[in-house]
Amino acid sequence: MAIKRYFLTADNVLTNAFKDNLITRATGSNMGASDILEAFVIHGQSTASVNAENAEQSRILLKFDMTDVLTDISSGVVPSSSVSYHLKMFNAPHGETTPLSYSLNVNMLSRAWSEGRGLDMDSYTDAGNSNWINATSDVAWSQTGSDYYTADGYKTSYFFSGGLEDLDVNIDFAVDLWRTGEIENNGFVVKNTDTVISGSQGTYYTKKFFGRTSDFYLHRPYVEARWNSSRKDNRGNILISSSLAPAADNLNTLYLYNSIRGQLKNIPETTGSGQHVLVNFYSGSSTTPTGSALLVINSDGESVTNITGGLLVENGTNITGTYTCSFATTSSLDTIHDVWWSGSAQFRTGSFEPSLLQADGLIYDDQYINSITNLRDSYQKEAKETLRVFSRKKNWSPNIYTVATTAIKPEIIESAYYRLFRTIDGMEIIPYGTGSSYETKLSYDLSGNYFDLDTSFLESGYSYGIQLLYYVNGQYKEQPEIFKFRVDDDES
Repeated sequence: MAIKRYFLTADNVLTNAFKDNLITRATGSNMGASDILEAFVIHGQSTASVNAENAEQSRILLKFDMTDVLTDISSGVVPSSSVSYHLKMFNAPHGETTPLSYSLNVNMLSRAWSEGRGLDMDSYTDAGNSNWINATSDVAWSQTGSDYYTADGYKTSYFFSGGLEDLDVNIDFAVDLWRTGEIENNGFVVKNTDTVISGSQGTYYTKKFFGRTSDFYLHRPYVEARWNSSRKDNRGNILISSSLAPAADNLNTLYLYNSIRGQLKNIPETTGSGQHVLVNFYSGSSTTPTGSALLVINSDGESVTNITGGLLVENGTNITGTYTCSFATTSSLDTIHDVWWSGSAQFRTGSFEPSLLQADGLIYDDQYINSITNLRDSYQKEAKETLRVFSRKKNWSPNIYTVATTAIKPEIIESAYYRLFRTIDGMEIIPYGTGSSYETKLSYDLSGNYFDLDTSFLESGYSYGIQLLYYVNGQYKEQPEIFKFRVDDDES
């Protein structure tokens, strides 16, 4: 699964609001242990002479451990490029007024701060640091209410049309600056805009989010890394080159995995920085290649007998022990064999059955019957599983001979996605990744579609559901099946 979540290591709410007497400001209060985070602006609540002209405000401080991200990048868990990072915060329902049609700014903080252990968000009786005045016990903010960057490239914002939405913003700009060490990771401040604070747009009371200590496990804020990890192994849907398709669609890709005792390793015989291999193609029987190497077309449009392959590159990173090659073929043989080799060593001989692309007189509304063939009833937390999807067309009608003598081939869905939700209340945990990141797009190979399931950020003791979405004939079609499983505590 091309999603990795990093939960907050610290959060806090700072305020300069009036206390119950509407005279004293709560500038020394701390709410670092509260399970709710709150952002508001209030104008004109008091006419007292104690800074009455200044708006009452509440702001949110957030921080997560960038070291975890760097560790995952160095170990290959998260790619070093082509990754989108998002800050996600979940709306906390409440019985007070909620503003409409407004934005919250998310600015990078320029000073380190302490979380504190205060709880009281009503009467502001818990003093501590950080607070509206101090960042830590011995360091004050240079400007009250937190020190943050205001220039473009150091901030973003999120618009709430109805007021009750979750916050979901791209923070690539911050992660890039923290990764390079250009700026220290002090986290973010989430606050109302300066125009709201100045009073030109009235009072905005109040927006609340769940905090990092919330009992609602799946509503805790986090930073999410999203990337496209889908692989397209065309061994099960090789197409013969056709004038019906553009050049890019006439190219087919094959994969070779070099697994040694359960671990992917680079092949010693391969050469160059890309671990180059050569691939020849032959005619022959269903099991044995014969004759001379066939002519195929490389990615430059040249007719050759050798296709040069190499290590798979995903999101700018070489993937250990995983080799690919791309080619086009004009051969209409029933079976073609691919032979992978380098120097005097031959690594693998495979085979495939190419298909002829044909135009249709009608567009059919294809419907599918789907199953996840290796889904278990339950998984331990921290499990990482590759789930296999078997799909076939609903109107498929084999005869008795076909059923008895032929292995049923799965339909390969080129653009398939999944979503994950909690079954007890339908809460969506991972939505369909059909946007720019394609983080839930399914891979496919000869055996059909597949994707990775990571239960590490799921709450144990609950059942979850998986649903599929197919993009077919220019339309997204959600599949009716729901595949359920449970997550249990780790065995110990």
